[in-house]
Amino acid sequence: HSYTGNQLGASAALASLGLLKKTGSAPGRRKLQQHLKQSLAPLWKSAFVGDIRQSGLVAGIELVEDWRTRNPWPIQKQVGIQICREMAALGVLTRPIGNVIVLMPPYCCSETQVHKMTRALTRAIEKVLGSATI
Repeated sequence: HSYTGNQLGASAALASLGLLKKTGSAPGRRKLQQHLKQSLAPLWKSAFVGDIRQSGLVAGIELVEDWRTRNPWPIQKQVGIQICREMAALGVLTRPIGNVIVLMPPYCCSETQVHKMTRALTRAIEKVLGSATI
């Protein structure tokens, strides 16, 4: 996010989005957004997922100690950081914001890459927190 608010970056992004709309590439992204949503759906069964929020190809998966109470993990446990490290070991780079794992795949990614990303997240959660389900 180091270029947030940068006028040149914003202009380039708007021009790119305009080109994607002209060339018809945008409808494919809607399908990919739906694929991301479907790929994340099994995580609702995890006892450690309190919420899944998605806007386009950006998703935030909130990790909690217990899904019933939705109490967040103590920040000292660095659960988000641990999950992201495990995902990196599986070849997927992402970032935590506290107890929320943020997924931001590139606009040019494929369904296969989205599946790899969500599978890596599932494996990382299971390795760090366990595989308890609801």
